[in-house]
Order: sequence, then C-alpha cells, then structure tokens
Amino acid sequence: MLRHFITAIDIGTSTVQTVVAEQKRGDDTLHVLGMGNTAAYGMRRGVVVDIEDATAAIRASVDEARKTSGVSIRSAYLGIDGSHIGVTSSRGVVAVARADGEITSEDVKRALTAAESFIPKNPNKEIIHLMPRDFRVDNEPNIKDPVGMHGVRLEVDALIVDFSSPFLKNLLKCVRSAGLDVRDYVFSPLATSDIILTKRQKELGVMLLDIGAGTTSFMIFEEGMPIHAGVIPIGGSHITNDIAIGFRTHVDVAERMKRIHGSCLPSEVSKREVIRLRDLLGGEQDIKDHSDALHIYDEQTAYSRKMLAEIIEARLCDIFELLQKELKKIGRLELLPSGVVLIGGTSLLPGLIEVARRELKLPVEVGTPHKFIHVIDERTISQFASVFGVLQWAATHSTQRNTVDWGGSFAEFPAKKIIQWFKSLIP
Repeated sequence: MLRHFITAIDIGTSTVQTVVAEQKRGDDTLHVLGMGNTAAYGMRRGVVVDIEDATAAIRASVDEARKTSGVSIRSAYLGIDGSHIGVTSSRGVVAVARADGEITSEDVKRALTAAESFIPKNPNKEIIHLMPRDFRVDNEPNIKDPVGMHGVRLEVDALIVDFSSPFLKNLLKCVRSAGLDVRDYVFSPLATSDIILTKRQKELGVMLLDIGAGTTSFMIFEEGMPIHAGVIPIGGSHITNDIAIGFRTHVDVAERMKRIHGSCLPSEVSKREVIRLRDLLGGEQDIKDHSDALHIYDEQTAYSRKMLAEIIEARLCDIFELLQKELKKIGRLELLPSGVVLIGGTSLLPGLIEVARRELKLPVEVGTPHKFIHVIDERTISQFASVFGVLQWAATHSTQRNTVDWGGSFAEFPAKKIIQWFKSLIP
C-alpha cells in the first residue's frame, strides 16, 4: 500500500521550519516523522530580498527534515505571510438558478465569483483566499450555510486576502530552486487558526495574534467566520534592533540579552539588576561561536535589566496600538469575548500576556497546538504553531481535494475551493 506523506514549510524572517508527517488511510491523525528548523537568510518581513540566500536556507531546512524523517521530499505545502499581504472586503449578488428556488453549491460559487469580480483588477496582486463572512438570502442576513435553503436572491459578504504577485513568484521560485514542487500555499494565520482556536472561541469572537520576527500577523473570527485579518510590519527583530541601539551593542548580544534576560514588565525589575556579558554566554564554545560579535566587549560590561524591559515594553506597546486601530476599524475595540490568543517566538517573552491585557483590555492567553504537543517541548511549541498549522491545513486540503472536485487549482481560481474552507469554518 502506498504511504501518504505530507510536507509543510513555513518561511519566516528568522527561521525556516519544515515538518514531514504521514497520514494513514482511514486515520485523521498526522504522524510527525521529522522536522527541520534552520536560520532564515535572504528574507525581510516575510519577503525575499536575496534569492540565493533564501533558497539555501530552505534547502537546509528541508535537508534536515529529510534526514530526521528518512523520507524523500519532492513537494511541499507552503505557509505565506509578510508585509505585502493585503486584506479587503467585497460583496457578490446572484440570482438563484433553480426554478424551484433551492440554493445549490453552484449558486454559492457564482456569488463568490461575483464578489471577486467587483475588485479592481491589479496585475501585481494575486488573490490567495476568498472567504465568506456572511450570506444573505432575499435580504435575510446572518446565514452561515445557504445551501439547501430556498430564495430568489443570494448575496455574500467576502473577506479577500491577496499577496503581491512579484513577491509571491520570488518565494515560489526559491522553493522550486531548492528542489521542491509547491503543491499549494495558504495564509499562515488562517491555517494556524484551525489547530489553535476552538470552535467556541471562533463563535464568540477571538483574535489569533502571531508575533514573528519581522512582522505581526493577525486574524479575527466572530460567529465562526473570519471577519478581519492583516499584517503589521513590526516584530521581534525590531525589539532586538531597539535593544542594540539603546545599549550601543552588537545585534547578536542584543538578541541573546532579549532571549535570556528579557521581560515586558519594567515595574517588576529592580533598578539594581544588571546583566554582564559573561551572563549571556554558555561556555567556551559559545564564546568562540560569537567571538566576532563579542571581541570588542569586556566580559564585565554591564547592562541595566530594567532599561532592557523598558525598551521591550515600548516596542510592544507600538504593536498593540496598531492592533487597537485595526479593531476600531471593524467596531470590535475591547469587544472580543474570547480575547487574544498569542503564538510566535516573541510570545515566549515573560510578562507579554500582562502587557497585552493592559493595552488591549481583552483576555489574553498563549496558544498551544495540542494535536502536536507530543512532538516538541510544551514551553516552546507556540513558535512552531504556524508550520504545524500549514501541515494540518495541507492534510485537510488534500483529503478534500480527493473527495470534492471543484476543478482547477486554488492559486489559479480561488473561488472554486472556498466552499471547502466555508464548510470547515462552520461550528
């Protein structure tokens, strides 16, 4: 019997993560066989800035996953994110085709296609997702699934996610240059929401917030549907840069300082607490590995830990201020009962939950992909949530593609597969 393997890749600003899993026939469980996690080069804010470096980083991550899994990797599903993601809204209206007025899936597809056609055509933009937020049947709103109902007029309010075509082509070129075919791609927060958020959270109202290295991406759900999404061009690397500037130190020292001694709560740090360079190093090998960055410093060089916390808090407040503006746009400022669920490497910073609660005035928690908690340490798994989300999305997507034939590929005709997403989002 042929074995079915799925490979997912998440290309971030700081890391490239690859996961290989096996999906056995008749078993919904994904059995993770291997992982690759390497430093990302040639990327900035989720966008390729050096094709050769980005290709090498992807190849290194895939090779690591290949070695740990023992599986030959020829194709992969790709999670995409970055500052060039765009989110817009559109409406589509069609007449119900059947004479008896019963709404079919074909009517829904035509309505979604109509919503897509209302968007001004831009050759530099490629639509990657077209998601229904609300259906109306004969002006009756708040209908989640109109298929099977009766009416004359069907209307859809859709959320559209697009990406800059040149940047998307560059990213796909890097993956293909690394020796892989791209099976499909997905907006990372959309995929991750399926393994992090519960149906109850999506029903009540919740924001999934991924604070990565180069960007902060989010997706907001209410009544089981995605109602807003976006990408803020600020992330953990900006905090590191602020620390390097504030302390007039090397960026490698600043990153190590943030990871080992960072805090988001200056009020809980004493003015007397200092960080010495020796405290940032783990031994002679560590000193040798960072010798280029550290040779100009005396080992007794000291930094104020309270000042470190103040720098981190200030940049995080910038992020939360921008998020408040996004919530205000859609009339949900301080109005998400299930609050905010954090993922990403920066979510591991001590005190981040308290700062987020204070600034956003919402409940806040760190998300955990419980389906994969046996694979990685629970304390750090949130920074791998995106790649596991892409993996789960790929498993669901490939299964649906085998059982439901809408024709065409998602990249070529987004509306043709949106019914699959629509069905999966209904509580």
